[in-house]
Amino acid sequence: MMPGGAVTARTALGRELVHDLLVLLRAAQLYEPGNTALDGAAEKLADSLRELRRIEGAVRLEVGGDLILVNGERVRSELRSRAIHDHLRRIVAERQVGGFEWHVDPDAAGSVRLARVMARPDGGSGVEALAAALEEAGVTEVTVLPPFEESAAAGGEADEAARARAERTYRHSVAVVRSTMESVRAGGALQRYRVRRAVQSIVDQVLRDELLLIGLTCLRDYDEPTFTHSVNVCIFSVSLGQRIGLSRLELYDLGLAALLHDIGKVDVPHEVLNRAGGLSEEEWRLMRRHTAFGPWRLLAERPPGSIPVHEMLVAFEHHLNLDLSGYPTLFAPRRLTFYSKVVEIADAFDAGTTPRVYKTEPITPAEMVGILEKGAGTRFDPVLVKAFIGLLGIYPVGCVCLLDTGEMAVVVAPNTDIRNVERPQVRLVVGADGERFDGPVVSLAEKGEGGVFLRSVVRVVEPERYGIDPARHFVLNP
Repeated sequence: MMPGGAVTARTALGRELVHDLLVLLRAAQLYEPGNTALDGAAEKLADSLRELRRIEGAVRLEVGGDLILVNGERVRSELRSRAIHDHLRRIVAERQVGGFEWHVDPDAAGSVRLARVMARPDGGSGVEALAAALEEAGVTEVTVLPPFEESAAAGGEADEAARARAERTYRHSVAVVRSTMESVRAGGALQRYRVRRAVQSIVDQVLRDELLLIGLTCLRDYDEPTFTHSVNVCIFSVSLGQRIGLSRLELYDLGLAALLHDIGKVDVPHEVLNRAGGLSEEEWRLMRRHTAFGPWRLLAERPPGSIPVHEMLVAFEHHLNLDLSGYPTLFAPRRLTFYSKVVEIADAFDAGTTPRVYKTEPITPAEMVGILEKGAGTRFDPVLVKAFIGLLGIYPVGCVCLLDTGEMAVVVAPNTDIRNVERPQVRLVVGADGERFDGPVVSLAEKGEGGVFLRSVVRVVEPERYGIDPARHFVLNP
């Protein structure tokens, strides 16, 4: 098998392993030993483990935070598998361990014994207690791994390299959009090759770790709002597309349409785009016309022998709204294309949370989530809104929150446990005494004695009011 095929097989088997393990754990909670459903689930898990060991020589499953890794490769949570992954994370977290490593091929009986220990309320919590319970049950082919956060904590250099790669991708993409739009405005070419390469880099980064790029959307460049907005909409659209299970090629197409959705603004006068304060009625009319200018620009700049249908439709439809109450005005009813529905949500979220020269009071990300929820079914597709909120959380990445301890914190990652969606991971940036510092990342789901949460959100605040720049916590050299 070619190397590319081996990677594909490993990825597929990793997904199967996660699914088969959860099915077996559920069966062990419901059935007694000897039940055919339990035995069948155990045999299926054993088959997946044996095949992975045949290909790679070992099987290591790590679970923690927002990650599930099989032999070091991330198993992505798509919309159809998210409930499965969340349930597995919850089970492993309750045992206070980080996963398992299989040293030899297990048989079905060994898999049943493992599942029944995990299903028992007294199965043991913590690495030593669970390992002892497994040994007592005769499970010898499995090593219990420490909590994933602890095992990953030594990867600081790798984290810095990942952040640097994400930042390069973001800043390069902004530069490409700027160069492309300035070229088109001056009568030059669209530079389609550079745009496509930028989109490919964004897709590749999102598939590695979308939260790094999503964090960088907090960067605010008041001199280049149109360019950064286009990149942010691309990142949000691709991340949402990945979350609902689009293929890599589909993500490329969606990302390209998203990055070019505002290409029509090259035909809007500079003085209107950069007008400080509110726009007049006539200026708003010119601004809205970018949805009509865009498709014509894309058609004029099309590759030889092709018509960029997806890009043209998104450029035309991204302000129409699901119920067609937006703009431009239509002369006949139509149904929005799927990509347009995705881009409209991404566009609304970023536009609402970003200061503009003509809109100096941005909406906080948490408030914008509420607006998306309120508009679900009228302005926005309700299924996609739900998936988008699942991607960002109730308190999206970049939110600045006041905590009940008097501290202030920047949200750096959502909580993937559906029971604690209102308790994200945050970086402490202001102490209870008002002192500013680069504090640790903590989970708001962490509890102290008596099961009381150590910290809770009191309210979301405007970072500008407190002189806090959320973006500096996502870049290496702020």
